Order: sequence, then structure tokens, then C-alpha cells
Amino acid sequence: MTDVKKQSFFSVEVEAIFFDLDGTLVDTVPLIIASHRHTFNKYLGWIPDESTLLSTIGVPLEKTFKEYGKDLAYEMLDEYLIWSTPRMSEMVDIFPGVVETLAELKSRGFILGIVTSRRRAGVDVLMEKYDLEHYFSVCVSVNDPERPKPYPDPLYLAMRQTCISDPSHVLYVGDSVHDVHCANNAGTMSCVVGWTAMDKEELGALNPTFWIDRMEDLLERVELCSPRSES
Repeated sequence: MTDVKKQSFFSVEVEAIFFDLDGTLVDTVPLIIASHRHTFNKYLGWIPDESTLLSTIGVPLEKTFKEYGKDLAYEMLDEYLIWSTPRMSEMVDIFPGVVETLAELKSRGFILGIVTSRRRAGVDVLMEKYDLEHYFSVCVSVNDPERPKPYPDPLYLAMRQTCISDPSHVLYVGDSVHDVHCANNAGTMSCVVGWTAMDKEELGALNPTFWIDRMEDLLERVELCSPRSES
């Protein structure tokens, strides 16, 4: 497994930092797994193993349910949303250090954004629950780009909406292989969070730019390039 502490330490110069949401800023993994289990059991009468369910995190729900449920895909999607939405308050929590780190990064002048495979309505619920929206200049949800992660389109869209032309000035922070693939495909740098629930060997094989143990560690790994003056 990747040992975060054995990495060579270095900092990177970036203009913007875009974040995945689920499993990166907010601990939604228990809710996602439970919602999938409920939906699969109700419509298909069986439940995939946990490693299979974990591998679907970061994949659009429609794609997952079309793969397994075929003609039942949209019924499964509706059931998933109906079951999971009212349980967000009891089964979701924000990871330690997120709010403090976002506040400090914003105060230093970094452009911050969300790039997620979550649907917009779900993003809005989480943004309101933890009062996060004011930290971000852009939010790209699953239905916004032409193609979802792992294609580069979500990051390209976030860059266009924040007027960033050079992908090498962007860092994408995430927890899954889909996030690292998206960053690699877009030509941005990537950071994997050490609290990921995903397979760390699989993630390490993709050679992300660096890992962090705690959200606060990000403050020591980034330096601002091309600072913008306030208009």
C-alpha cells in the first residue's frame, strides 16, 4: 500500500485547486454503500460485494444502474435518490480540517472549485449542510460536462468557467481512480487523500502527483502562481 509518509516532500505551484466531493471533502461513502445495497436488493434481489460497490463511487449513478439493472436503470436511480436523500443528515459527515483548509486556501488567493460525479441537487444539499458554497468559484456536477470522469471534460469545464488556460496550473484533489484518471487526461496535477476508502495500491499505480495524510497538509504542498488582482 502507498505510504504517504515515505513520499519525497515537495510543493507545487498552482492557480486553482479543484476538489472531488464524495470521499474527499465529505464522508458520504457509508451512505453511498448503504443506498446501493438497498437499491440492488429491492430491484435485483442480490447485492454486489463491497469492493465492487466501492469501485462505482465516482461513476455516474445512471451508468452503474444501466450496467447492472438494464431496463430497470431509471427506476433504480429514482429509488436510490428517494432512499438516500433523507438520510444525509444522519449518515454523512465532513472530514476533519476541511473548512479550515478551504478558508485558508481562499484567503491566500487560490481559485477553488468542486468537480464531482454527484448530481447537482445532492451537491446543493451538502453545500448547504456544511456552509461550503462561498468557498468555491465553480461547481461542476455530473450532468454539466458532455462526458463525465474519467474523461477530462469536467476539469476542462471548470477551467473554462474560471478562465484558466493552462492545466499545469491546476491541482485536482480526489479519492478515487476516476479522479486521478480525470486529472491525467486533462493534464492537471493530482492529489489523493490518504483517508480514501479505495484500494491504495491501485491508486498508487496511477502515479498521482502527491498524497496527503490530513486536509491541512495541503497548505504546505501548494504555492500560488499567477495571482489575480481583485476586479
